[in-house]
Amino acid sequence: MSLPVLATAFCLAVEGVSLAGMLTKPASICNIIQDSISTESAVLYPDSTYEFGNDTHHWMSSSSQTPTCVLEAGSPEDLSVAMKVVGCSRTPFAIMSGGHTSNPEFSSTTGVHISLKRFNQLVFSADNSTVEVGTGWTWADLYTALDPTGYNVVGGRTVGPGVGGFTLGGGYSWKTNQFGLTCDTVKSYNLVLPNGTITRASETGNEDLFFALKGGLNRFGAVTSVEFYTHKQSPRVYGGLLIYSGDAIDAVLNATAAFNSENKDPKAQVITTLEAMANIGTLATVNLFYDGPTEPSSFDVFDGIKSALSTVTNNQSFATFIKSIPGVPVTDLRGAFASFSTSALPQSFLAAVKSEFEALSANMSSHSGSTVSYDIEPFTLYGEHATDSAYPHSKSPLPLNLYFAWTSPADDEYWNTAMKESLARLKKVATAQGIYDPEFAVYPNYASASTTAEELYGANTQRLREIKDQIDPKRIMDLAGGFDI
Repeated sequence: MSLPVLATAFCLAVEGVSLAGMLTKPASICNIIQDSISTESAVLYPDSTYEFGNDTHHWMSSSSQTPTCVLEAGSPEDLSVAMKVVGCSRTPFAIMSGGHTSNPEFSSTTGVHISLKRFNQLVFSADNSTVEVGTGWTWADLYTALDPTGYNVVGGRTVGPGVGGFTLGGGYSWKTNQFGLTCDTVKSYNLVLPNGTITRASETGNEDLFFALKGGLNRFGAVTSVEFYTHKQSPRVYGGLLIYSGDAIDAVLNATAAFNSENKDPKAQVITTLEAMANIGTLATVNLFYDGPTEPSSFDVFDGIKSALSTVTNNQSFATFIKSIPGVPVTDLRGAFASFSTSALPQSFLAAVKSEFEALSANMSSHSGSTVSYDIEPFTLYGEHATDSAYPHSKSPLPLNLYFAWTSPADDEYWNTAMKESLARLKKVATAQGIYDPEFAVYPNYASASTTAEELYGANTQRLREIKDQIDPKRIMDLAGGFDI
């Protein structure tokens, strides 16, 4: 055997992993994992066309890679084996829940791709006050499963995101005004540490790790399930999508500014989006949500604007509402997110957002552009519900999300640079208007790959580094991509 294989063999023997067959053949890391796991899990190879491709598929094609193999981990014990193997051998790996990240190599790899899809448990406590949810669920499917129970959890707002990555990134929700971010409603995390140890983190055990997982993404281990606090769900909710032609953008932005300054009802939320799409043109959309069957008066600010299309209704469950929101782009698009936050959304700032949107939309055709999108997200003072979290949000920052999509790899640099420059200009405007707080951190689930730890976590950065030194001294999670803490 080669020296790397001998070193891996020694390391894995110490870890107690089976080495059957290693001495008679040059076993790959994938072979070692396959020979060491139970029948609850499976290792797939590129010739397993459908399942292999399904397990590695991402929302954006630029986030997908072809791994050597896929591990569909079916138990914490088997996941523990995999963590020991990749750690000992220093093999690149990925952990994927829903595959909604826009950043390449954040949940994809050319090494061992770990799919969490088999972690699909849904277990209520005896009094229904909490529910344990496997990180293999996507939020849309989870809401469908929760619908008949009369209970709900604070989670994702559209089709696509998985429970795992979304929750570990903080989690802005349609319920955020009422309960805070998704991470604020977590009672505990069940996970496998980088060294393979199976453990649990909560307010009363592994408190530092519990803090780190609330916004720390994949930097501290592989989370297999999350225990959420539940709340009663109204059987019917009001909401839907309003689509406006480009000539209504000013009116929509004015109404959004009014909603942000006037709405005091925590059950009411909106997302306003300026969007340009190839072959369609520019438009504005407003997603309305009210956590109950009756339209709130705070939505009146949009009444005088004629929409081209409306799906708004109160004859729907929460799960049906989520599935009605468009969330899947055209297949094989490349793309990226980027973000920063403000303390308010005055008309003057939204006018600057419109200017950025119009300037970049005009360049789409010359750079294989498919979509230019700016998401504006008004919230009430949700920071009142904030818990001690890696992602600081007690001041109720309002995230602005940029999403650009294109088709040609040759235009990657153009669009990523354009996104960075647009954010810089808008941040300058926000600073001049007094609505930018330097203590506001970048929301991890919207952050571009180049975002620094200090930009993500602010004053919490040093504490996170100390926790990482304790949890992962060998920097095994760095093999899985992600932000550099």
